[in-house]
Amino acid sequence: MASTSPPSWRRNLAVIIIAEFIVLLAFSFVTPFIPLFIQRLGDYSQTDAAFWAGISQSAAGIAMFLSSPLWGLLADRIGRKPMVLRAQFGSAVVLSLAGLSPNVYFLIGARFLQGALSGTVAAASALVAAMTPRDRLPFAMGLLLLSVYAGNTIGPALGGVMADAFGFQATFFITGGLLVLGGIIVLVFVKEDFKRPEPGQGSSIKDLAHLAASREILPLLLILAALNLGPGMMSPIIPLFIAELGASHPAAATSGLAFALMGVVAAGSALVAGRLARRIPLTRMLVFCCVGTGLLYLPPLAAHSPVQLVLFVALSGLLTGGIVTASNSLVGLSVPLSRQGAAYGLSQSANSLGGGLGPLLGGGIAPVIGLRSVFAVAGGLYVTVGAFAAAVLARRAPQRST
Repeated sequence: MASTSPPSWRRNLAVIIIAEFIVLLAFSFVTPFIPLFIQRLGDYSQTDAAFWAGISQSAAGIAMFLSSPLWGLLADRIGRKPMVLRAQFGSAVVLSLAGLSPNVYFLIGARFLQGALSGTVAAASALVAAMTPRDRLPFAMGLLLLSVYAGNTIGPALGGVMADAFGFQATFFITGGLLVLGGIIVLVFVKEDFKRPEPGQGSSIKDLAHLAASREILPLLLILAALNLGPGMMSPIIPLFIAELGASHPAAATSGLAFALMGVVAAGSALVAGRLARRIPLTRMLVFCCVGTGLLYLPPLAAHSPVQLVLFVALSGLLTGGIVTASNSLVGLSVPLSRQGAAYGLSQSANSLGGGLGPLLGGGIAPVIGLRSVFAVAGGLYVTVGAFAAAVLARRAPQRST
């Protein structure tokens, strides 16, 4: 596959960073209030709302898990830019429809369709990986993830405030408009120098299965799926935990602040990780950040006020940027340029599996063990993944940006 010239990859990277910031800003608008929105759709208790919120997010994750590898194959055949546009414009339509949900079942269906059409970060990662020189890939991924976390940082805070001020439905519509804006920016300004493979040379379903089962990719897919269980478990829990700790605090706005501060911390760590990748093996970075994040999930167990919980949640993002930068870079460096779409499609599928099962697991066990104890389960999961990564990836040659 052709790649762009050095000046072109820098320009394209800058445009993609801007577009992904806008898109993730929009997506994260709805994060703080999904459980609260569900309570408006029916007479649901807090634990019931956590359960249905987990179901709705799991529906999106399962759909993305099933569709992402196929989108990845298509990216290697027709180009990565069309896949970015598909994810952004498709999500704009579906999330606007979600704002019109008359009941929780319609919302779940909309979220499933969103998952089938979405996956903007994976599509953008494949585009960046295909056009960036290999020795600059961790740096480029660090910048891309910085924009993702920056959008996730500002979005929840704005979304929570807007939901409290203007209502949930209007916030869904604004989300759709911002997604359209991000798609237009990519459509107009990103130039992809892509050459379609010759007939018979493109990847097939069989090739995809072989890639997924390969020694280079399979351990990474297992790690990615497990790592995404933790954040997924937290998403339906934090708004309800805040409401339980302090009834006088607006739950949507306060949970939005918690997600925002966590994004600020994670954005900084992603930038630092992208620069350190030239000195530290990516595998070592991944193991250290996994174990450290697991330990950082324990302080929320001691929270006794919304302020304490917000600060502890923010602190949990301290090493998240390192996890995502290292894992995304390892995926891109493990395959040739001609298979970047398939590799990132598989990684998105693994992310979606963990992200889809995480809310279901968190919402399901919260009524049994309590909202507070879910943090301990997530922390133990991260430490376990770190130990697995140390055992399995240690046998591979150390990979760093050179």
